[in-house]
Amino acid sequence: MRKHETSFIKLRLVKYMKKKIIFDSILNIIATALPLLLLQLIVLPILGGKLGEIDYGAVLTLISLTIIFSQPFGKVVNNIRLLKDDNYNKNDEFGDFNLLLISGVIINGLIIAVSVLYFDNTSSILNVSLIVMVSTLNLIRQYIIVGFRLQLNYKGILVNNIILGLGYIFGLLLFFLVPYWQLIYITGYALSIIYISPKFNWYKEGIRKSKLFNGITKESIILFLSMCIKTIFNYADRLVLFPLMGPSAVTIYYTATLSGKLITKVTTPLTTVMLSYLVKMKNFRLKLFLYLILLTSIIGVFGYFVTVWLSKPMLYILYPQWAEQSLKLIYVTTATIVFEVFTSIINPFILRFNKMNLQLIIGLIHIAVAVVAVSIFYNLYGLLGFCIGLLIANVIKLILMLILIIKKNKSFV
Repeated sequence: MRKHETSFIKLRLVKYMKKKIIFDSILNIIATALPLLLLQLIVLPILGGKLGEIDYGAVLTLISLTIIFSQPFGKVVNNIRLLKDDNYNKNDEFGDFNLLLISGVIINGLIIAVSVLYFDNTSSILNVSLIVMVSTLNLIRQYIIVGFRLQLNYKGILVNNIILGLGYIFGLLLFFLVPYWQLIYITGYALSIIYISPKFNWYKEGIRKSKLFNGITKESIILFLSMCIKTIFNYADRLVLFPLMGPSAVTIYYTATLSGKLITKVTTPLTTVMLSYLVKMKNFRLKLFLYLILLTSIIGVFGYFVTVWLSKPMLYILYPQWAEQSLKLIYVTTATIVFEVFTSIINPFILRFNKMNLQLIIGLIHIAVAVVAVSIFYNLYGLLGFCIGLLIANVIKLILMLILIIKKNKSFV
């Protein structure tokens, strides 16, 4: 083949990959937005109206508990499977991941059961069992969706998330018949797993240990600790506020962060698509990285003002009983979430092109800064000070990540 023909083919391939990345990102944003909007704008406001301020605050705290460990466990096995899939194929090995999954399910179940009893020692055995089931199904679902990511099949993710959203709606209808809020999540997660399973066949891999197991386990533990710190930070606000100021404060704070949290949920698909494609790359250029940061900054600033502007009418429609108190916090909570978006965009590059333990170091520094900042400002300004402390922690985390990724990755230049 002639040289100019080879160059032409490479150019066409690069253009195709760019278009596919953009198309997949759009699909993944839509896929994430659909069940999220159904849950946040329809299901949870109806649930809140039915339960009232105090009970709803308690339920939001328990929902956070179901996510705080199941999400890291599930996503760790998902990301490790994605990052190491080529390694397994080259060595003609299989197994390990179901073993890691089962370990995660057992550990997660025990932690959730004890945590629920700590936060609500009046819970019945049935109530605790249902919460553990919600957390377990979420963990499994978070892992097995990697089947679509390995195939870069974002149409499959879209269909799956439509089913997940419909499951939430069906679960809400069940809630009115049987008054257990857990049914909303159980129905959604179960239908999602039923849809994914025959397409990925994860259960057919059995419980088998390969010669790569020890190395994979070590990396999984490091990644889990770093991801767990991040998830705890994202949901610990409610868990800390509950014993500190009571369920009413949880409800007010959650309402104040609602519109901003929608932004982070929409950007999450971008990071998953990025990591799916980054694992195919041997190196990355600093120029492209800086271009992405610039683009994210422009969108972030624009998103901040739009979110603040939309928050007032949105909160008065969805949560009129708590909107006035929540709007006092909106400027700080939205800024906190915008900085969280920046760090989530950068994170796939650190995950792909750096040692795994760097994730853990960043996470520990982040949580240490948060503890100090929140302690200081909460004592000065109460709930508003709590929000200011979280904002300071996110700003410092972003600065730290930018310094580390530029300094440690000379190959980007």
